[in-house]
Amino acid sequence: MMLRISKERLMVDGRISLNIAWQKSWKNKLNCDAVWVFGKYRKNGGEWKHINLQKSSDLEFNYKNQAPENFSAGQEANRNTIGMWIPDTKKGAFIYRLEGSGDLNINNIIFDWDYKKDNILESELKDCEISFFGVEMVYIPESKHYIGEPEGQKSGLKNCFFTYPDNGAYNIDSENEISVAKKEGNLYCETDSPFSRDEVPFLIPKEFPKGYKAFWYMKYSLTSQQYVNFLNTLTRRQQQSRVASDISKDEIKNYYVMSNTKEEFERQTIVCNKIGNKEDKAIKFYTYAPQRGCNIMSWGDATAYATWSGLRPVTELEYEKACRGTADPVSKEFAWGTTNIGRADIFSGADGSGLETKVPENGVVNCNFGCGIAPFELETVKEPRNPGFFGPISAGLFSNSQNEGVPERENNGSSFYNVMELSGNLWEQCVTIGNKKGREYVGSYGNGKLDIDGFSTNEDWPNRSGEGAGVRGGVFVSPTPYYVMMALRAFAGHTNERRRKHGGCRLGY
Repeated sequence: MMLRISKERLMVDGRISLNIAWQKSWKNKLNCDAVWVFGKYRKNGGEWKHINLQKSSDLEFNYKNQAPENFSAGQEANRNTIGMWIPDTKKGAFIYRLEGSGDLNINNIIFDWDYKKDNILESELKDCEISFFGVEMVYIPESKHYIGEPEGQKSGLKNCFFTYPDNGAYNIDSENEISVAKKEGNLYCETDSPFSRDEVPFLIPKEFPKGYKAFWYMKYSLTSQQYVNFLNTLTRRQQQSRVASDISKDEIKNYYVMSNTKEEFERQTIVCNKIGNKEDKAIKFYTYAPQRGCNIMSWGDATAYATWSGLRPVTELEYEKACRGTADPVSKEFAWGTTNIGRADIFSGADGSGLETKVPENGVVNCNFGCGIAPFELETVKEPRNPGFFGPISAGLFSNSQNEGVPERENNGSSFYNVMELSGNLWEQCVTIGNKKGREYVGSYGNGKLDIDGFSTNEDWPNRSGEGAGVRGGVFVSPTPYYVMMALRAFAGHTNERRRKHGGCRLGY
């Protein structure tokens, strides 16, 4: 993953020009990738606020260029045809290719800022500073799909979905409500751990996103650089809520701010200056591993980023759709659709650069798991099985090299739709069906504005307590392949307000 946004320029009429480049882009018969691009502005060095766009595209996304009047999808250096789609929230735009695959370098993309809505006079534009950000996304088309485990409870996968009483994976063929009950033909899951679900029966409402309807999904987990960019647009008060260290004073002793430590912990690399942090000013944050997945994130951190960026949380049903797509379910499969898995022992290249390649260089090497000792093993396991690195890897690392004889999707650790690292590496924090608060979620989008303390303001989202959210997909500390199998729901409804050491952030639209 190497995404760059450059040469942002605000023109006197309120239009904005910028360039975007990213790698491994595609448009094929199945779907496409894109970059969700959004901007912030500040006047006379004040607080950063979200840029609202003038117009939205007339139609639903259809793989064509839908740039409104006065907007432009820009020119690609290698003459690839580019498209723009702006949803009706007008908080950002999707930029994508219309054909082919490969790296993209797009110049002179034009947005039309609705600066009057943001209470800016035309004469004040010269006093405004702008900054644009991007997140790589994957389009997940509308379709029916299976969730759960084809062998059901017999598979031994904790809390997995299946069709009651023993009829295999459950087929979602619409966004209509779903009954979860111990009744023939209904969706069901057991409570083999305390984090599965409420007492049955209950309904998953029609409004709860189930993955049948088309949506966008982040191609990679949020990186350290992306979270740093976010932190650097907040007020000091908001920043305090989004890091673990006490940053209220000039001297910040635990300057590894996400882990609240004086040295790197579990490969979390976001830092600030130890001294010289004026108490009345926002702090400047940095990272020395910009493309590494950002860990030690709470539900509050993930939803704050979602609100700030104009995106939204994903549900655990959308997670399974993103993994499996329209394919028939395979028992005990991983996100890449097979039961073959191999751990990266180490990597070659600059760690955290996004350019590393995996080691070993032969066989199946497609997942980050088995690092260190899992929390539930601390009393019985004294030495890590794999004593190499202990923490997250750079986004897209497995696709940076192709091991001979391994199918491409299995080699890359990619999902049906080419979403990366959905098994292992970092927890996928999702809205759960297993909790009443989670089932109240209707999929509203972030409005670009956090509250004064740096929290999300969307009422239908699980709040800062984490009630209604859980985690899927397994993590780098998962001790065996079992814990990163796609249908496993051992912690799907695990409420946690605190920062999960192994928690990441992946959002949708």
